[in-house]
Amino acid sequence: MSNLDIMVCADELKNIIGSRVEKIYQLEGLFLFKLHSKKNERLDLLIEPGRRVHLTRREYEPPKEPSPFAMLLRKHLCGLHLTAVGQPDFERILELRFEGPEKRTLIAELFGGGNLILCDEDMKIIQPLTTKVWRHRAIKAGEKYHYSPSRGLDIRKLTAGDLSMALLGAKDVVRGLATNLNIGGELAEEICARAEIDGRTPPNALTSEKIQKIMGVANEILTGKLSPRIIYENGDPVTVVPFDFLIYKGKRADLFDSFNEALDEYFSIALIQEKALKKRISLEMEIERLRARIAQQESLIDEFRKKASEQKIQADLIVGNHAFLDSILKKLAGLRKAEGWQKAISAWKGEKEKGEDWANAVKDVQPEKARLTVEIDGQLIPLDLRLSAFENAKLMYEKYKKLMEKEKGAREALEKTEKELQELIEKSEFKIPPLKVRKVRKLKWFEKFKWFISSDGFLVIAGRDAATNREVVEKHMEMKDIYLHADIVGAPHVIIKTQGKEVPENTLREAAEFAAMHSRAWREGLGSIEVYWVLPEQVSKQAPPGEYLPKGSYVIKGKRNYIKVPLKSAVGVMSVNDEKMVICGPISAVEKHSSFMIKIAPGGTKKSDLAKVIQFKLKNLGLDISTDEIMRILPPGKGDIVE
Repeated sequence: MSNLDIMVCADELKNIIGSRVEKIYQLEGLFLFKLHSKKNERLDLLIEPGRRVHLTRREYEPPKEPSPFAMLLRKHLCGLHLTAVGQPDFERILELRFEGPEKRTLIAELFGGGNLILCDEDMKIIQPLTTKVWRHRAIKAGEKYHYSPSRGLDIRKLTAGDLSMALLGAKDVVRGLATNLNIGGELAEEICARAEIDGRTPPNALTSEKIQKIMGVANEILTGKLSPRIIYENGDPVTVVPFDFLIYKGKRADLFDSFNEALDEYFSIALIQEKALKKRISLEMEIERLRARIAQQESLIDEFRKKASEQKIQADLIVGNHAFLDSILKKLAGLRKAEGWQKAISAWKGEKEKGEDWANAVKDVQPEKARLTVEIDGQLIPLDLRLSAFENAKLMYEKYKKLMEKEKGAREALEKTEKELQELIEKSEFKIPPLKVRKVRKLKWFEKFKWFISSDGFLVIAGRDAATNREVVEKHMEMKDIYLHADIVGAPHVIIKTQGKEVPENTLREAAEFAAMHSRAWREGLGSIEVYWVLPEQVSKQAPPGEYLPKGSYVIKGKRNYIKVPLKSAVGVMSVNDEKMVICGPISAVEKHSSFMIKIAPGGTKKSDLAKVIQFKLKNLGLDISTDEIMRILPPGKGDIVE
């Protein structure tokens, strides 16, 4: 993203100020921030240090285990609200400020290799994604965060004198604008095109009128009407721009309602193309490796075949000339026995000079190796001096058979490699599917909390964290509602929304089960627990005289009505106003509203793994529910699927 891209994106992101951070994931080089907006919508903010920041509607598969940096970001940012979005001095930096019990600033550096830096309210670095130290600046924990030295003047605050000075020394106008104003080549070329100035013009040739023209055009672009678009060449996206750029006139352009949408589409296509390219390179390397293996195997087969053929020819020659060869072996054996090897070899050489047939047939004698080499029909044949001709032939036939077996094995291996290669070539035609687009659904007001609908049709809500716990009681509990709480430290406030109706015993019991399943009792693996219910007027923020009441705590006055309930629940899918919503609640309630259910109880499976198993089961039923959505509704801690 260019400086201009960041400016426009930052302006649009101001629309999500007030959103609460719910979850943060690190997906290789990407960071995905799950937000809950003031308009009760779920938003996904994507940050790729060094490259991009924008809202996304794409579905990304969360990692099995959160990275240490993602865990650190969760610890400091989850539950906080986004309060400001800014771009300091038109630099390639985006600042996100968060507030809650604490104040935090997250800085996304989009220049160079990029970085993501978490700071406290005094801009002291808590932790950067990457520690970096320069002579003039250090990005490491405990240091005060300082911006990188500005690489150019802020184009939004330029005077004519500033611009003239900035262009001095540049080779031409377009390079002077791009480099000395740090706006990049694309925007520099657009300014020149709109100002009707040849970008190759030397800066000292510019008149004061041309300088004013450049300033006017720059201001016109920066304050112009948005018209986000992706520009294509030969069917491929080449850039994404927030305005209608003159330099791309005549090229195909896809228009979008917001620049964030355009960025999301552009970078999603780029990500898919990058994955496809990596896949293709990987496949091509594997194809080349298999082709090299095939060549090696074919060479080996030829070698086995050649050696086997030699062994067979030699063995056949030995058998065909066994009497002559045996006579040679006996002659040499007799000479050796009578006079020793030295005199035997001298005798053989003497016989050879006389032209004796047996001596001429012998080409070499190596007593130390017990080896004799003879020539028959132009073939040099090695013989073992200790064996007869037939015994030598037998050894060669055995070698021939072994070599033929090796050739067969090599052929089978070759066929297997050729099959692998063919499958890989077919696979190389595979198209990587596009990233899934998350369906945007306006959340119901109660989805901010833990919730379910009782089998009698009553809405029951519970706090999800400290903030929503207080909200349940102080904002949503009305006089005729019923308040419930598990009799254990570490449990949410639960409210049955009665709308003035009388609550049946069955709903009371289901609400008690709901309060139990979302309490610490589930995490501790208890089989059952007591839950009490009272009327709203019995719930007070007023501490007894002389006592202190912690924030978010309440005093219960009068009689408590106890219900002992088991720790169990079920997951299902129900329709609310024709929208399918995944639910988790008491078994009887889920059974009433869902055509199927997956029963769960406290157990040993990690919550994230349990969510994946449930997601798989739902997919088999034709329902595509994200693991994030399933995680939101499950009880705290580990669990198991039960019959």
